[in-house]
Amino acid sequence: MEISQAVNTCFSFTRAFYQGIRSLFYPSVFSIMLLGLFPVRGANATDWKAEKQSIEHKIESQSITINQLQQGLKIQQEQALETIAQERNLLAELEVIDARLQEKLAKLRTLENSIATQQELISTKEQEISDIQIDKQKAQTHLQKRIMAYYKTGRIGIINVAFSAETLPKLLSIHDSFNTLIQYDQNILRRYRQTIEGLEQTKKALTLEKTLLDSFMKQTSQEKEDIEQTRQEKKELLAQIRTQTKLHEQAAQEIKKAANNLSAQVTTMKQKRELLSHGFLLNKGKLPAPVSGKVLSLYGQPTKNRMGVESISTGIAIEAPDGTKVKAIFDGTIHYAEYLRGYGNTIIIDHGFHYYSVVSRAEKLLKKEGDTVTAGEDIAVIGETATLVEAGLYFEIRHDTETLDPLLWLDKNKLSLP
Repeated sequence: MEISQAVNTCFSFTRAFYQGIRSLFYPSVFSIMLLGLFPVRGANATDWKAEKQSIEHKIESQSITINQLQQGLKIQQEQALETIAQERNLLAELEVIDARLQEKLAKLRTLENSIATQQELISTKEQEISDIQIDKQKAQTHLQKRIMAYYKTGRIGIINVAFSAETLPKLLSIHDSFNTLIQYDQNILRRYRQTIEGLEQTKKALTLEKTLLDSFMKQTSQEKEDIEQTRQEKKELLAQIRTQTKLHEQAAQEIKKAANNLSAQVTTMKQKRELLSHGFLLNKGKLPAPVSGKVLSLYGQPTKNRMGVESISTGIAIEAPDGTKVKAIFDGTIHYAEYLRGYGNTIIIDHGFHYYSVVSRAEKLLKKEGDTVTAGEDIAVIGETATLVEAGLYFEIRHDTETLDPLLWLDKNKLSLP
């Protein structure tokens, strides 16, 4: 069994999951994009780590801000709905107030017409009283003249009868005529007085009624003014509420716009973080070798072990002294850490985005499956027993199940090439 087949067995359970998203990060295209957007500055540069941490901090900070903006947006929207409800209630109140105002205006017009009619009746009665007063005055003057003439004539007595040239029957006739005329005039004056008194009573009643109408008019006018004042206050309040509604809506739009802008920034930063998470790819050609030493076999080179089995190498073999500690070439998680039949102890490290490094023929494993490691951390120890069948520490790099030439990824300064 070849070692590549053994490693493929370790990867088989994750292959199906990664196959669906592999096309998103095709190595050749994605490498160009990464190197174009985020070039690595210097052979020993770790700027990508600091930048990634900075981006993660910004994402966390921006996410908090977005959450706060969303809360503010929710508050502004709720307040806008409240002001809209208040506006509707005010409009309903104004409709009722307008109806009451129209009712008062109609009542005022009715009262004004009634007062005008009443005033006309009063004026008519006053004119009638004035005319009767004139007629009464004339009758009174005429009566005074009759009485004066009567008294000038004198009463019928012994002297009048003795010295008058008229006969007694004639004198008595004249006296009766005067009495009749005076009685007639008095009756006319009495009727005038009665008529005047009746007209005065009617005028008084009309005046009282007009006074009541004036009182109703004044009360209704005051109610109308109160309603108009209330209406004006409601309209001013409505204008304020509409202004508040516009302000809440404008604030909500601005908050929404700010939240969208921040969300777009966070999306961009997440994409950048995603790209920076490809630190393994970004450090291609600069990764430290797992051990320093002589390269015994190259990638793709035909090899033959001490038992005479020939194969094509899918990695490289590095010769190093027994007891040398094997280092992790990059940050990652231990994907596999067990004895592999025929190849000794094997460690597979998942470096993210389907990149793996494989170390085999180790004397002792220092890590177990699930452990996280950082670049340069000890993961295994080389020993004599582990290299009995094949010489050197075996090392390979994979992307999914595809093997890659390790020398294209490692810093070759500490390696002695054949």
